[in-house]
Amino acid sequence: MKRAIVSVLFLISFQLFSSTALADVLVVNIYQPMPGQSGTTFQYGREARAIHEKMGVQVIIGADQMGRMHYAMAFPDWVAWAKFGQKIQANKDWAAFIEKVNSAPSAVMQDQYMLNQPAGGEVGKVYQVLVFEPFPGRGSELLAQGMEAKAIQEKSGAKVGINVDQFNRMHYVMSFDSWEAWGKFQDTPNEEFSEFLAKYNKNPAAKLVKVYTASQI
Repeated sequence: MKRAIVSVLFLISFQLFSSTALADVLVVNIYQPMPGQSGTTFQYGREARAIHEKMGVQVIIGADQMGRMHYAMAFPDWVAWAKFGQKIQANKDWAAFIEKVNSAPSAVMQDQYMLNQPAGGEVGKVYQVLVFEPFPGRGSELLAQGMEAKAIQEKSGAKVGINVDQFNRMHYVMSFDSWEAWGKFQDTPNEEFSEFLAKYNKNPAAKLVKVYTASQI
């Protein structure tokens, strides 16, 4: 957790509320708790969120199905992100929090994503993120296909956002108001999307490299 929190400070990363649209910029850290330290890791996350929200930053904490903590901060643009990086270094509450975390680290950061949002969307309590790495020269094609998929799946009840990270990978985010809503979406046949997927699979523009399924806490 020490390395992860320090990373937030110097690399400066949904609660993006369930009815609130995503901002234009997201910075996301994913932490793997050390053995027996899951509770402490999520408590640290809640404490960090309280400090950041006092500073006007939107924060979400999620728990994925592998027990990792997703900690994300949203900004209207990269200028706001840069200003936050300057302000946080002078914040006394944050300094005290970092000192506490450094004395008893509880997790290791596994991933960090710095994301632009070409297509935002509302965030529900349950979300699933599919990360696609485009094949050389096909990033624009992948983004266009993501937008097409978004239009189809939103008609079936998903809330969809599309993000692009610092490595030009597309993060396709589907979110739902509950696990029941997620399950209903999974169980309901979607002929239009099946046709889209069959067409896509004939000549895919990217490979699927990661999938996260998580819920807000």
